[in-house]
Amino acid sequence: MNASAPIGDTPQTMTITDHARSAPEPEPETSSRPARAFTWRRISPSDVFAHGCLLLGALWVTSHLWKDVRQRVLASNPGDHTQFEWMLAHAARLFVHPENPFFSRQMNFPDGVNLMANTSALGLTIPLAPVTLIWGPPVAFAVMLTLALWLTASAWYHVFSRHLVRSRPAAFAGAVLCGFAPALVAHASGQPNLVAQFAIPFIVVTVLRLPGRPVARGVLLGLLVVYQAFVNEEVLFFFAQGIGVLVLLCALFDLGRARQEWRRFLAGLGVAALVAIPLLAFPLYWQFTGPQGYKGLPFPPSSYTQDALAYVTYAREAVGGRAPVPTLGTSPNEDNSSFGWPLLALCLAVTVLLWRRNRLVRAASITAVIFAALSLGPNLTIGGRHTHYPGPFRLLLHVPLVDLSVPGRFTLVVIPVIGMLVALGVQQAIDATPRMREAGVRVWTLVWVIVLLGALVPVLPTPVPAAGRPQVPAFITSGQWRQYVPAGRTMVPVPLGAWRSPEPLLWQAVARLDFNMPRGYFLGPSGPDDTQAMFGAPPRPTSTKLYAVSVLPGEPKPYVGGDTPLGSVEYTERPTDVATRVTAADRSQALADLRYWRAAAIVLAPVGNEEQLWRTTSELVGFRPKFVGGVWLWDVRGLVP
Repeated sequence: MNASAPIGDTPQTMTITDHARSAPEPEPETSSRPARAFTWRRISPSDVFAHGCLLLGALWVTSHLWKDVRQRVLASNPGDHTQFEWMLAHAARLFVHPENPFFSRQMNFPDGVNLMANTSALGLTIPLAPVTLIWGPPVAFAVMLTLALWLTASAWYHVFSRHLVRSRPAAFAGAVLCGFAPALVAHASGQPNLVAQFAIPFIVVTVLRLPGRPVARGVLLGLLVVYQAFVNEEVLFFFAQGIGVLVLLCALFDLGRARQEWRRFLAGLGVAALVAIPLLAFPLYWQFTGPQGYKGLPFPPSSYTQDALAYVTYAREAVGGRAPVPTLGTSPNEDNSSFGWPLLALCLAVTVLLWRRNRLVRAASITAVIFAALSLGPNLTIGGRHTHYPGPFRLLLHVPLVDLSVPGRFTLVVIPVIGMLVALGVQQAIDATPRMREAGVRVWTLVWVIVLLGALVPVLPTPVPAAGRPQVPAFITSGQWRQYVPAGRTMVPVPLGAWRSPEPLLWQAVARLDFNMPRGYFLGPSGPDDTQAMFGAPPRPTSTKLYAVSVLPGEPKPYVGGDTPLGSVEYTERPTDVATRVTAADRSQALADLRYWRAAAIVLAPVGNEEQLWRTTSELVGFRPKFVGGVWLWDVRGLVP
């Protein structure tokens, strides 16, 4: 590992390589390498090969989507996939129709959606706007997801190979784990903003090297923070806490250096704040106080936590986890902690080996344990059994901003620590190989290769599953809708867009958001006088009734949002004719809702319960539709002036 300070740093400067060096024992002479400024000549053929392999890994994980990118969505989370295609269309629209990037009335008309308070991921969607404009949102989404995986792994490879270890294979092993960890592959099923962590490695290394050049690195840190905020604030928040704990522990383990460096360190943080705060002030003001802002989460923190035993099992989308264990995970998209016991045993062995000699290992390992404990939530779940034993997160339940966190995702901070330990472990094994051969231990190389493969191979990802994409009707793709939906009016899909019926968002994305739509899939306030967060818009009688009809007969879909029928569990126990019965009060309310939405047309595409929806909608508006462009169309411009 590097033991030399980068050019421009004094020997007393706190750097990541200084923390990684051995305290009681000097590093072997072969482990030191003069650190040089970055040049293209430093990119060796092995670097190119490593980045190419990481790209192949990203393409492997997304291969089921790429097989037919225009006809597939991610199977385990089609709602989030659809929402991100909508966000890509929104970013592309900004280049054609410049408007406020933090707000849109195209969805949830007329109230709109606060996009800063949702996963707009402008740091990803805006750079990909040319791809969206040329090839459309489906291709842009696949590119975004693939790049998120590849760039994250490549960023960790760059940091590990330049600042942590000498060996490119060691850096590559750590980068594979950081870029394709179970949590990142789980979130790749629809949440590329959580996967795109390629700014995080540079934030970490910049913070640890901040005292060397507090002004220049402070400016860089501020810009990196701003960018990550526009990719995903939640990831930034988790790692800000993790880096804070790491820096504090590093200071405690070297108080002498900390006393020398704390002023320069705080000066660098001050410079970063001077850069970041002006750039983020208005977006954050809009997020928390702008229209359609909200507070809290639409679910209790205990909804998404990690099972204590999940850490020693394997994720669903991993080589070792092809037999799912549903009791140890709330969702395939939240398999954040399933590293498997062999990998954890390897990391423990590396930690014990380097504990006395390596301050960074000590600080990072303790940080990982803290955040792993927080991921267990306010009450522990053990082997799928919910207990009343309190978890450490309970102490943070009422801390501002922390109370908005999803506890299970604190595991994201653990991933780089495990990647670092793997890289250091491989480096130690490589360094020990010549000595072992001289000592006559001829099987040493084979043994450590077997141990490494046994720990890493079961964690390696399998492709995320994909399924057929709902077909967008010709009524939308041909532009025929323009004859019926004038500017300032809306198209009302049946059922209306929501978490469990996100198809209308695909219609809008294909049409480049050129028409408005009521309701949709987003996070917003529960009502005009209630800012508590909820999925979707506050309930309206007509949307609730149409959603209820869409899930009959049979069990209701699990849904959290404004269109959930009250008492939905009992709803399916009633006769179907009761569920679809339309009264005079229903017709009057439907007319009021259509006026509120400024509806011009109601559209029903071929879906489940099509006949029941057709009859219910016809009775609500008082006339039958016509079949146009593959959809049933009720032209309600005569009802809604």
